[in-house]
This record gives sequence, C-alpha cells and structure tokens, in this order.
Amino acid sequence: MNQINHFLTSFIFLYVFFIEKVTIIEIIIFSLIFGVLIDLNQLIGRKMGKPSKHTRTWIEEPFGLILIGIPIGIILSLVKKEYLFLTIIPFGLHILLDYVTIHEVSPFAPFSKKNINMGFFRSNPPPSWYSGKEKGIPENFFLILNIIIVIIIARIII
Repeated sequence: MNQINHFLTSFIFLYVFFIEKVTIIEIIIFSLIFGVLIDLNQLIGRKMGKPSKHTRTWIEEPFGLILIGIPIGIILSLVKKEYLFLTIIPFGLHILLDYVTIHEVSPFAPFSKKNINMGFFRSNPPPSWYSGKEKGIPENFFLILNIIIVIIIARIII
C-alpha cells in the first residue's frame, strides 16, 4: 500500500477514537511515524541484499508489532496513557494494509523465512517487480474512500 493510504488510514482511525483525548498534532505525528515511517526498514532490507520484490523486514510483520510496536507503545504510555494505542493502532494498520495489497509477506518472520503472496489491492504506483498480470482492485479506490472520509472529518473540524 502506498504511503498516502498508510497515513490517511492511520489518521482516520486515530481521529475517530482519540480526538477528544489528544491533539490533532499528536494524531498526525503518530500516524506519520507508526503508520508510514516503518516502511523505512525496507532500506535495511535492500542493504541486507533482499530481492527487490521483497525488501520488507520482519518489522512490518505481525511479530514486528509484538516485538517492537507494543514495547515502544508501553514506553510512550509512561508519558501519556493514550500513546500506547496511538502507537500500536497505526503500526497494526500498516501491517494489515500491506497484507491486503498484492505482494509477498512473511507472517512468521523473523522465525520463518517463508514468504506467501497475499492481497487483493494492486499497488499504485506499481512496484518495479510487478509483472503487470496481477489481478486485483486498484489501490486508488481505497485512496478515494480515504480522501472522502478525511473531507468529512475536515468539515466536522471546521
């Protein structure tokens, strides 16, 4: 899933559940860091020599949420109790969105190197390794839905 969808989905969920408990700036920051920036681990994957079609590391898999996301959330919750969920919700949504997009995932990483193909959304823009024969729903439909929801939220704020 592209970074815009990662951000908007995280933002929407955090806004709906936490707008009365935290500021909009906190929602934006947590949506950006834990909804989008965990993709930076793919740079590590490239440095590790992973194939271009699978540069994801275990951080973007379910155990990444358990081994990294939850501990970070617990530490941040010492500052403000809402920070636990402001951390794990976008982190978990990021993983979920990657799983509904057509590409390889490793659900048991780092304990297993087995990759499986999953998803029903086609990424936009398509990754360089897409063959062009992938069947699925264009991700733009999901993006349009996210934009409509954000517009509704913006009208509520204003």
